[in-house]
Order: sequence, then C-alpha cells, then structure tokens
Amino acid sequence: MNRHLTALILTGLFVIAPLSGCFGEEEQKSIDPAGSLQIDFVNPEDAVLRAGEFHDFTLVGEGNSIATQPDVLIFINGTYVKSHMVVVEDNTVYGQLLTTPYTDEVSIAFMSSDGQTEALSVSITNGTPIVNGEEWFRKIDFITSTCTDTTKCGGYINRWMGAGNLAFERAAEYFKGHFEGLGYETHLLRVTDHGNLAQPESLNVIAWKQGRNDNCVQGMGGHMDIAPPGGPPGGGTYEGAYDNTAGTVAMMLYARAFADLTFECDTFLALWSSEEEGLRGSNAFANNNCDYCLPQDKELEFYINMDMMGMSWPAVKSNGDPFPYHAWSGPDADPEVQDVAITTVLDDVHFNILKAPRDLRIEGSYGAGCDQHWDDHYNLVMDVHEDTFGRSDHVTFRELGGTNHFPSRRI
Repeated sequence: MNRHLTALILTGLFVIAPLSGCFGEEEQKSIDPAGSLQIDFVNPEDAVLRAGEFHDFTLVGEGNSIATQPDVLIFINGTYVKSHMVVVEDNTVYGQLLTTPYTDEVSIAFMSSDGQTEALSVSITNGTPIVNGEEWFRKIDFITSTCTDTTKCGGYINRWMGAGNLAFERAAEYFKGHFEGLGYETHLLRVTDHGNLAQPESLNVIAWKQGRNDNCVQGMGGHMDIAPPGGPPGGGTYEGAYDNTAGTVAMMLYARAFADLTFECDTFLALWSSEEEGLRGSNAFANNNCDYCLPQDKELEFYINMDMMGMSWPAVKSNGDPFPYHAWSGPDADPEVQDVAITTVLDDVHFNILKAPRDLRIEGSYGAGCDQHWDDHYNLVMDVHEDTFGRSDHVTFRELGGTNHFPSRRI
C-alpha cells in the first residue's frame, strides 16, 4: 500500500474515532409524562385543579414517580402520603390530589424509571373546599333558626344540659343521626351520677372510625351544649351560635370529609355536653371503661378541640382590626422549649401550607392575659403556641398526663 493511501486511511480513522460512540450507543429517549400521568382522565397540561377539592389521578409504569409541593396533598387508597411522593411499584397507582384553598400554583415533579425528570405546571382555579365557610354558615343557620317548616329550619335551640331537657335530647338525636348516616359507629353516652336516667347530667355523641393500627387512638371534639341566658361568665343565649354551635357544625363537616379516608389510628369524633358545667361529658368518656369510651390500653396520639370556631384570617372587626385566631397545644411544661410534637404540625399547617401571615400584629391588645406566654402574643393575629391555659374539653385530655397526650384548642 503506498504511503499516500495509508496516510489517508489513518487520517480518516482519527477523524471518525470521536464519533464512534454516537453510533455505537442507543440514543436516550425523551420522556412523555402525559403517557404515564393522567389527572381527572386528561393530560396534566389540560387538567384544571379546583382549589380545596379532590381530583383523581392515575400514574402508570413501574418505577415512574411524582412528587408535589407541601400544599398539594396526595392520597392513596384514602390515606394521606406524608412524603408528598408516590412511586409505581407494580403497574398503576390510583390516587387523589387535594390542594389547600390558598394554593395559587401547582407544580408536579415527574420522574421516569430511568431517572429523567420534568416539572409539570398544572392550572388551578377557585373551588369549593371540602370544609368551607359558606356551608358551615348555612348549617349553623339551619340548626339555630325556627320556622314552621322543619326541613328549612331545624330549630335545635335551647340546648342547655340539665334535668330532662327534651330540646337537648332532640338535638342529640339529630347530631347522632348525622354521624350514623356517614357510616360511623355512633353512641349516646349518658352521665347519670345521681342515678336518674330521665335527668342525665351529661349526654354526649361519640362516633368511632376504625384505623389500620389497633394500638393507638386519636380524636377531635367540641361541646354541643350552650350556656343558659344570664349564666356565667358572660351570659348565654337560646341558640349558642358561636359558643358552640360553630364548633359543633365544624365537627359535622369534618366527619363528612373524613368518611372516605383511612387513618392510622382508631379515631373518635365527639360532641360533648356539660362543658359549661365542668367538662362532665368529656371526663366521662376519658375516664370510664364503657365499650365506646376512650380505650385505656391504647396510646392517645392527640386530641383536637373545636370550641368557638369561626373567626379567622382575613375576617375583620368594624374598626378594621382582624379577628384573632389562636391554636394552642399542650401540655406545656417548660415555656422555653417545645414540649409536644404536634406544635410543629400546627405551625407547618398554618404558616407553610395555609400560608397564614406570621407575626402580624395589631396596635393594642386582644384582651386580658391568659397564660405564661401572654406577653409574647397578646396582639398577634395568627397565633400558634404551646399553652397551660384552658377551660374547654381539651383540658380533660391534657390532664390524662404522659408525654404523648397532645391536646389542642382552636379558637
């Protein structure tokens, strides 16, 4: 072979050598999230999420995954996914997405089984939250109004706990029917320490939902009795709209929202009575051994109390000042340190997920001090803190003792 031909061949080999990998390896395919992820049975770019409402999704392809931001919640088989991430282990995952009412943009991170990622922007618009103020108001109005047509006005007023109050008995049966209609195992718990069944000292509605784990229990509640007119400390009413038909209706709406969800622990949803007379109803539930009372052999993870619900951001008074909102957790053994884990949860939900204003204050005070932290939050609009103060039914559970009893009072 002559020298010129040899040189030409060698030159050609040097030139094409760097290109050999391009032809010798398979090209990496671009990912198509829409081929694996559907939201409400359409491609993600065509979906429109309604804030505060559930939306169905399907994710196919073993190894594919999605992740969402903190205010876009993922539910699989009715269970909240705390990690905000779902990976397909077999073939298809069926789930639901739920945004908060305050979510203004949605980004979903899609990752294919080979590690490629793509951020998907999903449209969002106003919706009707699963627990919303408009329905809450309508329900309160129905319960507290009277008229000749009981389908329009329930007239469940005069709910004073005492000797043989037929109006209270009628209201308790109505509330019990609400929980039963949603599928809860529901009971009426009567407290008759004096022995007269016709004159109960307390009559309570207790609804149970079985969890996956039989070793723990958690719950929510609010008192359904009202303070009699002229009664202490500030006088009562016939309707008790704010104290505490408001909390009672909140419990009814949460019960409906929870009906199709699955919880880790056995969960009770309760309407107490005789809160105004010394927490007799919640005490009877927590400290007796009836079949539907608080189990003595299970760990109580937390209790959340719904008393005097309704004033929150951004509601304002006539002078323009916002109404205060307080979320209290306890027991607070040391004012300098965080004592209970649920405080972190409350803080995250209020300020990171619901995006409430942090450290927003008014000029002046919201009233008299009530606990050891008062100097720090007397004028705070949105207030989340640990507390030793209490007069409502959360005190019953706080006083059970133990580091894992985490009551919270929300006003």
